[in-house]
Amino acid sequence: MKVLRPPLKDEDIQDLRVGDEVYIDGTLIIMRDATHWRIFEEKVEPPIDLRGAAVLHSAPSYQVVDNKRKIITFGPTTSMRVEKYTPLLIEKYGVKAVIGKGGMGRNTTEAMKKFKAVYVIFPGGASAIAMSKLQDVEEVYWTDLYGEALWKVRVKNFGPAIVAIDTLGNNLTLEVERKAIEKFKEKYGP
Repeated sequence: MKVLRPPLKDEDIQDLRVGDEVYIDGTLIIMRDATHWRIFEEKVEPPIDLRGAAVLHSAPSYQVVDNKRKIITFGPTTSMRVEKYTPLLIEKYGVKAVIGKGGMGRNTTEAMKKFKAVYVIFPGGASAIAMSKLQDVEEVYWTDLYGEALWKVRVKNFGPAIVAIDTLGNNLTLEVERKAIEKFKEKYGP
């Protein structure tokens, strides 16, 4: 078990391997489809420095209380939705950890290997756990995107999360897929 404290450096993550358990303490950036679209399709620079960031794929449900957004619930969303943009987020903006649900593909895996980043999976359906780790909403940018805005929050012991892609390019999901295909071919032929 390892605790990651963003902003992260290469040495904070380079020894992590697929299957390792991690927790996040400190700043967590929350982004989803619309946030990525704004950055990469609308070509709007992020309003904060993402170097060394841990980015969670999510869109919190929230309410506004005294002109401040208060998260009611949040949890990971399927990361493959932003597979197209994740390698660019890592290369151009220096993101070091991506947290989500499900797997990510070969392009993200190659970017994580080349630029030293990791992908960790947080259990889907565990928003109660996620909420128990949330300490504060520090900032919310691009509020016109509602839940898909860019959120900067503070968390304590956010996890458990499991490393699914490491800096060596090992990818848990692709390995499971490879083994499943292998087993299928053994049983049913090519």
